[in-house]
Amino acid sequence: MKPLARMGVFAMLVFSGGGSSSAQQTSTVTANQLRLDLRFIGHPPGDVIPPGETAITSLVIGADGALYGGTSGKKAHLFRLDPEWGHVFPLGYLPGEESIFHSLAARSDGSIYIGTSLVNVGRVEERGQDVLARYEGYAGGHIYRFDPAAELTSRQRMQHPQPDRALGFYQDLGIPVPGQAIVCLVMNDDELYGVTFPGGRFFVADPTTGETEDKGPIAGPPLNEEPFRSIPRALVIDEAGRVWGAGDYGALFHYDPESEEIVHHPGLRLPSELGREFKTILDAMVPGPEGILYGGTSDGFVFRFDPSSSKVTNLGKPMSQYRVRGLAFSKDGDLYGIGGAEGGAARLFVYRTAEGGFENLGLLDVNRSPFYAWLAFEADAMVTGMDGTIFIGESGRLSHLYLLYPWK
Repeated sequence: MKPLARMGVFAMLVFSGGGSSSAQQTSTVTANQLRLDLRFIGHPPGDVIPPGETAITSLVIGADGALYGGTSGKKAHLFRLDPEWGHVFPLGYLPGEESIFHSLAARSDGSIYIGTSLVNVGRVEERGQDVLARYEGYAGGHIYRFDPAAELTSRQRMQHPQPDRALGFYQDLGIPVPGQAIVCLVMNDDELYGVTFPGGRFFVADPTTGETEDKGPIAGPPLNEEPFRSIPRALVIDEAGRVWGAGDYGALFHYDPESEEIVHHPGLRLPSELGREFKTILDAMVPGPEGILYGGTSDGFVFRFDPSSSKVTNLGKPMSQYRVRGLAFSKDGDLYGIGGAEGGAARLFVYRTAEGGFENLGLLDVNRSPFYAWLAFEADAMVTGMDGTIFIGESGRLSHLYLLYPWK
């Protein structure tokens, strides 16, 4: 076992969990801090988003190569990071909206689509009917279409960022499912696909008109103390154009745009701890090399799914904590992930796809001037930029955008 590089960064045990994980190998190495950086999003000076509104809960790369991020809190903000300049520019908040949770999507024409929700959705730790009570009288989450090109053209040269202003240059496409929040959103150029809370309904929306078809629930009714139950926090589109997610008991389903039907696969279940099958939630899912899909669960397992052979493989549990909150592939084909439960430090890991094993990369900790031991706690979003940089969104009251440079 290699020694840790810094005091205070401790090794985590790696559990294989149930299922197929015979190829798994582990090591405990600390992330090279020369490969970590961060950007202010909720800290003085005053040209950043205020505390309590900075939790980064959605990230997407636009057709222009820029990173777009959505926040949750008292207000839902949209921000942009231009890779040419490398700083976060607040684009404004959405009036009347609290959260953009796993619901940013990018179209090839450059537009960015935003799905909104109430701020509590997605927190698996929330319990009881008081959560559902928030939705009494709730009109529903909206879909917005934001035009980055128009915003950039109108921006005055050397304009000072103004996070306290409302977002401009967007079109409200309406509420896809009345009374329901949007908790995950993906798209191809022709259609938007999403899932709602608390009803767990799958919908298909036209990205131009906002016209929506409600395809019905993909999860059963809310449980008394588990209102989020098995509603997925991620959807992914495979090479055949099918949309994949997971519902009750972590069983996979897909939506076929050609037949316009949802197909459930009760025999294809995500890995979970024994006795917690009914609590299994798809936390994150991304497309990988050769058409294989990779995902993470609320119990902290990572899995691989091959749509062509309909096979789910449990790759194991890279950390002792629950929640795999984000996944992203590096340019060399390795799968990076971030996890950890509420209130604990975010944990970074990598699955080496060629070797078939995990490496524990330790805490997400930036330690250089002007940031010393700048430790991320909860993180809830992860995406790879066009140059291979991996962006990680912290999701606490005072959050920052972390940058990971994964080159070997």
